[in-house]
Amino acid sequence: MNKGIKVPGEHFSKDFYRQDFKNGLSSTYTRFKPVTDCMFITADPGSFIYSSKTDSDEVCGIYFLAGPDQKIEINFLTFDVPCEHRGLISVVDGWELNGEVFPSEMDHRLPLKQRISEFCGKNIGVKRSFTSSQNAAVIRYRIPKPGKGFTLFARFLKNPRPCNVLAASLSEPYTLRNYGRRVNCTYVALYPGTVQVIALGVGVSNFLGSSRTAETGTLRKCDETSPQDQVIIGGSDGLDTSEVRVVDSICGIDSKPDYHEVVKYGVTSVRLISSGFFENSVTVEVLPLKNELLDANFSI
Repeated sequence: MNKGIKVPGEHFSKDFYRQDFKNGLSSTYTRFKPVTDCMFITADPGSFIYSSKTDSDEVCGIYFLAGPDQKIEINFLTFDVPCEHRGLISVVDGWELNGEVFPSEMDHRLPLKQRISEFCGKNIGVKRSFTSSQNAAVIRYRIPKPGKGFTLFARFLKNPRPCNVLAASLSEPYTLRNYGRRVNCTYVALYPGTVQVIALGVGVSNFLGSSRTAETGTLRKCDETSPQDQVIIGGSDGLDTSEVRVVDSICGIDSKPDYHEVVKYGVTSVRLISSGFFENSVTVEVLPLKNELLDANFSI
């Protein structure tokens, strides 16, 4: 990792440090925050600048993590990434670690190829904009030419119907909902944890098919009894939730469940599977085991 990069003024004009954001982004001059680490993680929107210091072809990344009910808009204001020097910028709709991407293809409306945008070259008065589908997005870049780089402006936008969510807090509960849709939604925490279910309302009907009317309590092993509407609790060693190891599956109606499950894998996931026949929801809290995070999960 590159520590404490200082942006060299001789390589960029004043406009590369400051931009007059129009089109509603900002009406005042804004200073850029330098990207200082090869793996640069930020939970803040704003203006960022990167300037290559060496001729290394190392691939680095900017990892954006917004609130659970937000998505990320990335606007490249300027970029000078020489294609002839194998320079490349790649924007990922999701969170990428160790070659795996969250959300997985089975939980996202788009195939993975359509969620990755790659480009190089030099912009001439034309901005490039990208918007994520969830609260996580990654910019990977390789710029082996000193003095070359880019500036960008990131906004966090309201996501009216969030589905796949990367945990942004170690202690705040979160409610997964299907909003009546036939969809799979997953909540992922990048640490082994204890999953506590705070409220449950998932896919129960009687033999006549009428909607649920009374509490059933927390029903277990729903992958056998109610596979179309269930909550799968499990874990994995990476971000590919299609490879999750199931610890338990639950469903039912329970406003005050006494339920918790320990997931000892490096990535903890809670997956809500919905048929579209019910307004499903589950509120969970994922607490780290002994407050120890697996740093290995954050390595590129």
